[in-house]
Amino acid sequence: MGTVSITQLKSGMILSADLIAPNGRFILPRGACLTSRNIMSLKIWGVAEVSVSDRSDPPREDGDEFLYSTSVMEEANDIVLRIFGGVPPECGAMEEIHRVAIREAARSLTENEAGHSGFFRSENAPLSEASLPKPSLEQLAAAEVRFVSFPDVYFRISEALQSPKSSITHVADLISKDTALTATLLKLANSAIYGVPAKVDSIQRAAALIGGKALSILALGVSAVQTFNSIPSDWVNMESFWRHSVAVAVLGQIISSRKHSRIIERMFVGGILHDIGRLVLLRHVPSVMNRAIAAAAAEKIPLVDMERRILGFDHGELGGTILERWGFPRELTDLVRFHHSPGEETNSFPAAALSMADTLAAALRQGSSGSPHPPSISDEVWKMTDLSPGALDSVVRQARRQIAEIYSLFKGGDDDGKTGAHS
Repeated sequence: MGTVSITQLKSGMILSADLIAPNGRFILPRGACLTSRNIMSLKIWGVAEVSVSDRSDPPREDGDEFLYSTSVMEEANDIVLRIFGGVPPECGAMEEIHRVAIREAARSLTENEAGHSGFFRSENAPLSEASLPKPSLEQLAAAEVRFVSFPDVYFRISEALQSPKSSITHVADLISKDTALTATLLKLANSAIYGVPAKVDSIQRAAALIGGKALSILALGVSAVQTFNSIPSDWVNMESFWRHSVAVAVLGQIISSRKHSRIIERMFVGGILHDIGRLVLLRHVPSVMNRAIAAAAAEKIPLVDMERRILGFDHGELGGTILERWGFPRELTDLVRFHHSPGEETNSFPAAALSMADTLAAALRQGSSGSPHPPSISDEVWKMTDLSPGALDSVVRQARRQIAEIYSLFKGGDDDGKTGAHS
């Protein structure tokens, strides 16, 4: 058959030569039978044409989509399409995200799982008609830094993190002085994130397992979460916000662990805190955010785009600036700052992985941070993550249990799985 354009490929076609991406990456071997999933992946990697043989095999798709009835799959497709504002996928990366999200929606429908509530407690949040304030990024960051009061242990951990002379033992001793922080960190150390075979029953053992710097970053992240307990809750569903944050944290660390296992703590904390800039906006200029969310919903666009239009910056930039003022390490502040613009980050992989996790969490209906529709992921961002074709299937399966476990932990879940209200 010879060389065929990517637009003419069909399931069942057989490769007549090894398939190499434009960047030199090996994708599929000669003799492989193409599936629709393969073809989506080729679009992601920018493959323009493929050499195929005259022989073809009957189309055969791997995956569990065929466990569900046509009506269930149609309903699942409608759900995912609504999440993205009725806009069908326009590139290979979004085709793959839609496919995985549709499968998960079908599974939820079949298993009668309750959907997680949205960001608003009411669909009719009050809109202020008064002229809206437009504070600068610097004004908001300064106001938040003045507003928040961290415990002494936070600053001591921050100093230890920045000191080359600080030892693992010193960090463990500092954390041990805060019983609530110690309890949370031990639960994290014993969670599915690490999958250790024996119980970690002391901060000293946790420090040895995770490392002093990584444990310090986790400690700072957990401490920062506790400062956001005064966000207006009359029309904002904070449980939905934190579920989204936990989902992004879990997905981000799973995606990063495939290539860069040494940064999973940074990815986890970055996921937990990636939208704190939005909470700061809700705390200091609720009328502005109220209007922005309503306008984004009306135009069916991501909230981050409306933030930039109204304020001139987005919540990622604000969040990164605040974390910097609080003494977080540069690699974490930049991760939060650029999670909606990973191409602007010098080391693009972490920000791209977090951006992918953010959109994927929304597509999977894992809570909300207020955006009516999540941003799309470009093929360029997918390439930055270095995810292999079909990788999202195993990422989502692995994340499913971890999200519930870590969310329960942050809500105050006890050993029998029951949870209390989030503070």
